[in-house]
Amino acid sequence: MFSIAKKVFGIAAVATVSAGMAFGAATCVAGAAPVVGFIPLEQTNALLPQFQITCSGGVTTDRVTIQAFISPALPVTGKVVSSSAGTQEAVATTNAAATLPAGVVTDEGILGVVSGSTITFSNIALLSGSTTITISNVRVNPSSLSAGSGIPPSISISAFVSGPGAVPAAISATTMAYAQNGLGSVKSYKNGTINLASGVLTSPVSGASNFTVCNKTGPVNTTPTGSVAMVIQVNENYAQGFRKGGQASQVTSYLKATVATALSNAPTTADRLRITFNNVPAGVSLLVPKSVPAQTGSSAALTGATTADASNAALTSVGTTVAPAAVAYSADVAAVSLTSGTGSVIYDLSTEDLAAIDQFNIPVFVNFSSNGATASATPMTATVSYAQVGTTQIPNFVVGTSTTALTGSLFNSCTTSLLFPFVTNQLGFDTGMAISNTSSDPFGTSGATAQAGTCSLNFYGSGAPTPANVTTPNVPTGTVYTQVLSGVAAGFQGYVIAQCTFQYAHGFAFITNGVGVNGGLSQGYLAGVIPDVNQKSRGADPLSAAGAGSGETLGN
Repeated sequence: MFSIAKKVFGIAAVATVSAGMAFGAATCVAGAAPVVGFIPLEQTNALLPQFQITCSGGVTTDRVTIQAFISPALPVTGKVVSSSAGTQEAVATTNAAATLPAGVVTDEGILGVVSGSTITFSNIALLSGSTTITISNVRVNPSSLSAGSGIPPSISISAFVSGPGAVPAAISATTMAYAQNGLGSVKSYKNGTINLASGVLTSPVSGASNFTVCNKTGPVNTTPTGSVAMVIQVNENYAQGFRKGGQASQVTSYLKATVATALSNAPTTADRLRITFNNVPAGVSLLVPKSVPAQTGSSAALTGATTADASNAALTSVGTTVAPAAVAYSADVAAVSLTSGTGSVIYDLSTEDLAAIDQFNIPVFVNFSSNGATASATPMTATVSYAQVGTTQIPNFVVGTSTTALTGSLFNSCTTSLLFPFVTNQLGFDTGMAISNTSSDPFGTSGATAQAGTCSLNFYGSGAPTPANVTTPNVPTGTVYTQVLSGVAAGFQGYVIAQCTFQYAHGFAFITNGVGVNGGLSQGYLAGVIPDVNQKSRGADPLSAAGAGSGETLGN
């Protein structure tokens, strides 16, 4: 009888305790839905919207713990508050602090302890009645995700509420954001007209301008022409893909009782765009505007642009590649610092229209003196990406999948091509050939620039050697290269085109049937000059082509 009574009283006691625990315990459910948007895939610390939980039925002495789980399991990458405690800037705030009774700690926020993709907020105070808990300043690294071609990957938060002040509750996963490339397409145009006020590019032609290194060029409104190498068009992929400083914060300051000073999650810089150039030949300078407008009212300013080419202060607009004027959005341009053909510039998002998709059209100018640049068969390239790279930097970016390498200008060597219309080493005849490098002359600053190079002799006709081209030794300025046909192409008869890697080459040929007292018939002629095909396609009428300034011609 006693044992039975003991069991009954025991059961009653358990029931009484259980009833006491249930009485006054808060019930927590998902709060207001977040404002779902995009976060950039390229950012390593992208800010998620605020996540809310609503608890009701509690009392002022109740405390709860919330574990927030990021899905997929992305690293949580906010500002570190205490590395030893594992706390980051992620904070849980409530509407309870101002109304808690005397003697209760009135922390304005509980900092989250981060472990991988989980954030734990402990000892959150509740109110009697209803309490709204808001989790803010959660930053994640979505750069491991892929946007693909379909629906962008989603990022969600689920939660578990526990503690002596709450009925244990699982909060279902709530979609917080979609990860998408913030940087959209990048394109290259070789000409067009840019509106200096709106930044709009009209009548663009795809590609990039090519240059010949013997022609002086530079970003000036008078001759020489052709200074616009390319116009780089940078597109924002979605509104708010670009932000200026301060536009990506939620709780801008809060105070934890264990922290002596206020903390802030405001970004330390604006978003930045980096343009990186590669394969720029020696002797070539690149210049870009100090600031550029977007067609939406946004703008970007070159960071660290303290020097510029003073001769370009009056630049006004972009024209065509035939006779382009240069451009300056902010009255001046700045030189790109190059090392071994590589250099970059960074544009800071100085103003930003968050309601529109931005487009920036950035002209790139080249500047070099006649024969002062090294020719290159490899084109210059330009790559556009977000700029910051540093784990403590907010915002911080990696080079994302939206970055595309643009093929830029070629810098061709200036050449002279000579036509020897008939040469022979058959039936007892031989042909003497002479090529003069006349780039030394008495005309001073109005004369030629001294050059040197080789000539490739290309044979077309009967008995051509194998291979059908022969390269001469170097021909210094002011000297003459001579050769007989029997010495380079014995038994050949046809014509020869000599391609010389210097300007102002001229040729002479002399055909003879034997030499000395027994010599027979002989004939000499001047080689024709084919206009430089790096500058102008070979036309059927060499005289008119030469008259247009694309080369010299002597003879036919």
